[in-house]
Amino acid sequence: MAGRIRSRCEEARRPEEADLILLNTCTVTHKADREARQALRNLRRRNPHALLAVMGCSARRDQAPYRAMPEVDEVLAADQDLAAFLDRVAGPEGGRGHACVPHFGDRTRAFLKIQEGCDFPCAYCIIPSVRGPSRSIPVEVVVEDFQALLHVGYREVVLTGVNTGEYGKDTGFQGGLVGLVERLLAVPGRYRIRLNSIEPRALTPGIRSLMRREAALAKHLQVPLQSGSDPVLRAMRRNYRAAFYEEQLRALAEEVPGVGIGADVLVGFPTESPADFDATLALLERSPIAFVHAFTYSPRPGTPAAVMPCIPQREAAERTRRVRALGERKSLAFAARFVGRPLPALTLAPALDRGRALTENFLHVGLPRPEEPNRFVTVALRSAGSEGLVAQLVEA
Repeated sequence: MAGRIRSRCEEARRPEEADLILLNTCTVTHKADREARQALRNLRRRNPHALLAVMGCSARRDQAPYRAMPEVDEVLAADQDLAAFLDRVAGPEGGRGHACVPHFGDRTRAFLKIQEGCDFPCAYCIIPSVRGPSRSIPVEVVVEDFQALLHVGYREVVLTGVNTGEYGKDTGFQGGLVGLVERLLAVPGRYRIRLNSIEPRALTPGIRSLMRREAALAKHLQVPLQSGSDPVLRAMRRNYRAAFYEEQLRALAEEVPGVGIGADVLVGFPTESPADFDATLALLERSPIAFVHAFTYSPRPGTPAAVMPCIPQREAAERTRRVRALGERKSLAFAARFVGRPLPALTLAPALDRGRALTENFLHVGLPRPEEPNRFVTVALRSAGSEGLVAQLVEA
């Protein structure tokens, strides 16, 4: 979206200087909805005269709260609304929409959407109803967009989607996610591809084999867990059980040495008993998971779980704190395994007087001095502690 706007508008340096402000919202939790409304009020205070529009999942799920806000000028509840809005306020866009090259931060890492929507109706999740069924971006379009990102200088491209493991099933593309990645890896150039998040059942032998043998595919993967308790997974309507999840991760860790594995954990689901929570902690503790993203359950109106009685908020918050603390310990323990070992990395934009780099297995490391960003280098981790990960440049 930002890339499309940049193709016909000049980007303002600050909200106070903008003629147009477009806020893209999330609705995965109640907190996300609240933060969107707070952001709109703050933006209007900072700029009383801009055209302020709101879009995204929260606006799509329920337009009424945003239309009632005096701060908001327009609510865009669908993709076609966005296209017409941009044509009206910024002028028509030349060429095909998908060919527009987006802009990401320091121009080192780009995110390329390959799939949209989800066919899995988990009991707690509003996403299928606001994002629709699973839809794959055609292979030829993905390859073209990938090449365009490389052409303007991005060195790492992260493949994203709501449920990327379902890629190709709606279009009849036989290769699926593995076939798509193979097509991208056939593109000439020096780059790194990173898979973002795939469901446990999508972690196939083909994915593991690709990650093991292809140097240009980052050794890192986020595999949502949500709960380590079978009764809770059943109540969540997840399509796997804890033992299957553990088997998948064990196979990945064995076949891809040094892989960084992340997990999403949904804490405080209405049916989660203390014993269920303990089962989740135990699974996390014994698993090869290195990065834990824990968030507290938030009832979403319109989902089956929304009618279930919630556990006390204080108890849910305490459980979330414990999961995050465990996640921090596991992340440090994972990083400590690589102290003194060379790791492939990509330099990022410096922060203050220090350099930064991201290793292929998702370790964010600090370097002693600023380095030119967007270069593939080899780093050696010197220390891993509560103050962060410190590395030195071994080879550029």
